[in-house]
Amino acid sequence: MNKYIMGVGLLLSAGLCAAEPGPDVTNTQSVAAPIATKPAGKKPFPHISWRSADGDASFDLGGALRTNWRDEHWDTSENNTRWLFDTMRFDLKATYKKAFVDINYWFYDLNKRSIDRGYVGYNFTSQSNVQVGLPFKPFGLEPYPQFGWSYHIPFFMGYGVSDGLGAKYSYKDKDWDVQLGYFPRMAPNGTRYSGEISRYADVKDNAVAFTQAGQDNEKRNQVNARVARTFTSGDWKTEVGASLAASQLYNETTDDNGSYWAGGLHTVINNGAWTATAEAIRYEYDPKNPNGVSKDSVLMGGNGLTPAYLIASKATMAALNIGYDIYTPNLGQLKKIKLYNDYSRMMKDKSGWDDSQMYTVGAQLFALPVMAWVDLTWARNANPYGGAENGTGWTSTSSVGSNKWYYRTNVNIGYYF
Repeated sequence: MNKYIMGVGLLLSAGLCAAEPGPDVTNTQSVAAPIATKPAGKKPFPHISWRSADGDASFDLGGALRTNWRDEHWDTSENNTRWLFDTMRFDLKATYKKAFVDINYWFYDLNKRSIDRGYVGYNFTSQSNVQVGLPFKPFGLEPYPQFGWSYHIPFFMGYGVSDGLGAKYSYKDKDWDVQLGYFPRMAPNGTRYSGEISRYADVKDNAVAFTQAGQDNEKRNQVNARVARTFTSGDWKTEVGASLAASQLYNETTDDNGSYWAGGLHTVINNGAWTATAEAIRYEYDPKNPNGVSKDSVLMGGNGLTPAYLIASKATMAALNIGYDIYTPNLGQLKKIKLYNDYSRMMKDKSGWDDSQMYTVGAQLFALPVMAWVDLTWARNANPYGGAENGTGWTSTSSVGSNKWYYRTNVNIGYYF
């Protein structure tokens, strides 16, 4: 089966080159400081943009409306060949002299909402700033750990598009990208864009009491650091970086602090139309649980759009993504097609807990203001794939769907303004 999966992916690449929220494709690069600049061009309705005559102030309100078609190949899925509402997103950016605001707010069905970032900031220089509120926690590949619409394992473990309640300092020039963050508390459960360690009491409406009721941990006083260096040689451009994160892991039941830490290495390599990204992450949670509650897993939860899930307390992850851009100036509104292969793997420390794997091959079509994604994803021991059959994928893989490959086709079409 492994050979078949990789063979199909390579064939598609050569020939062509759980519901989770899809990426914000308008924010695919890490930036140091939003500074008021001359508008690049008029955006489509209902975009609103204003800039003062002296250039000291600006206001910009945009967003996206997206729909999704999905075909999931497992018996418990309710999303076979169905068109569904995906999201309505609003992006607010404003500046006044050296101060700025950046808020990204999402509306989903089932009355769910999220904020992937929301902060006020101040530019010390054109290269450095501070952000206060709900900025991204700096770590690894930013802001997304994959190219495709379908998220991969690092995202589900909390290492992609993850914000926290606190402050971040950022410095970026043509060579260096340095970010430091302090987050006394994590983002509120009801507005989280990505999963984070959660207490059962906070996510019980979307949790499984039988296996998760004893989980009572939350991160406090998290510190993040990310340093990256860019090297340029001819047509080659390479970013190499390292990240660290650490926090207390407070248990409400025992009133005791455990610990959490994570370390990562990443790289981004560009040459012409080709881009390759890779990262390796090691993380460890050491919870101070009451007697009878296993320390081998911890509970993750978000805004309820995706059910709460257990993850292995200690694991190592690796991801490799390859993308190829095809520019299409003679195809009318369609200006570019991005082909991609994303692969991620999670190796758990606990003996007998099998690896989790995900592989996606697909294409992203740029026909702005319309954007579309076509993803073909295979996954093994991964919670979003297999439904209830595979509910233990991030931990013991002890369900009837364990160690089986599940397949999903996903098409997402959005109008960006």
